[in-house]
Amino acid sequence: MVYEMLGLEAPEFGHMTLIVNQSGKKLSKRDTEIVQFIEDYNKLGYLPEALFNFIALLGWSPEGTEEIFSKEELIKIFDVNRLSTSSAKFDVNKLSWINNQYIKKMDEQAYLDFVKPFLTKDTSGYTDAQIDAICLLYKDQMSYATEINELANLFFEGPILDAEALEFVNQEGVKNTLEIFKGIFANLDELTIDGIKDAIKETGVQAESKGKLLFMPIRIATTMQMHGPELPNTLVILGKEKVIKNIEEVISKIN
Repeated sequence: MVYEMLGLEAPEFGHMTLIVNQSGKKLSKRDTEIVQFIEDYNKLGYLPEALFNFIALLGWSPEGTEEIFSKEELIKIFDVNRLSTSSAKFDVNKLSWINNQYIKKMDEQAYLDFVKPFLTKDTSGYTDAQIDAICLLYKDQMSYATEINELANLFFEGPILDAEALEFVNQEGVKNTLEIFKGIFANLDELTIDGIKDAIKETGVQAESKGKLLFMPIRIATTMQMHGPELPNTLVILGKEKVIKNIEEVISKIN
């Protein structure tokens, strides 16, 4: 009516589909299930282009199966006829996946410039080069930048050996494997990735152990974690003294 009163041609109006939360309820600014404000996603370390990509897919879909697009690509391929009539779920897990795809595509320096300001741990015990190496260890698995504080906790506060890991190392033969690895590792003149790989292989030969019963106990004993980034790279940064201390602590807990 306003357009008609002004003697103007009215544009064609449309209504985007409703956006719902994980429970299927209409999204509301009072909804506490998800983070809703752009500023908060910025503080968490989500990339603007990833958030743009994610929001573009709410209630709209492109042809094919590809879901990662640049802003320019999305503008080019947008087709109003592909708008959905069903509700769109604000899936935070999908947003994190999309953000991870963008992070993985970043070159190393751009990634470091992006993630290091989000690192809030006390880094005084490490050189700048070591901090860079720590951050790069988690580049491919990071969903958002503040996650670096949780992922890299091993280097700053140290994880606690949990019940599942303790149960694993209490299997028959594991203590002998760890004793052998400790001796070989302690005699390394210099910690290098290739040197640590060779130490693990030699441990397997001497302990007559292989596969999961070789690699998992060594990971648990050296890092007190069952999962993590490339182990040789991790141990180079941790250093010989810390690694041996961890091994001794784990061995002392084996029955």
